[in-house]
Amino acid sequence: MENSTLTGFLEEAQALLADLKRLGASLRGIDIPNADEYARFNELTNKLNRLIGGTASMGFNMFTPIARKTSLLTARSSISRETSIREAILNLNALISVCSMYYSSLEDIQELELRLDDVEKRIDTCMKTLQIEKPMDIKEQEDVDDIMSLFRDV
Repeated sequence: MENSTLTGFLEEAQALLADLKRLGASLRGIDIPNADEYARFNELTNKLNRLIGGTASMGFNMFTPIARKTSLLTARSSISRETSIREAILNLNALISVCSMYYSSLEDIQELELRLDDVEKRIDTCMKTLQIEKPMDIKEQEDVDDIMSLFRDV
């Protein structure tokens, strides 16, 4: 990986993490979100998906299964009105806190790869909170496509 590419990625990741922290803090303690809070929740899940998906696309392949889950989480959060987000926000804030310690260098991201089980558990908890069934069964893009087909008519 070229140094300038990695540097650009790390800068973007740090900016995303700053936004994620701000959004997560603004949603702390929210149960059923109003329209403004709901928009911030969607922004948070979209930015988390950009962070994790971007990491996978930079060649950190161990992030790929988690990127599939964050993609599904983002899609589901966009239609989860009238659902409590309190537990999801607690887990997302904890996840953001952990991730924020590991996006300073290539070595940091490689170290985060060793903690991906913890990251995935947090995302799985968020998925269950938003009523996404069987998050542990998502292994391939085809699984995500099958689940997403359920939301096309919603």
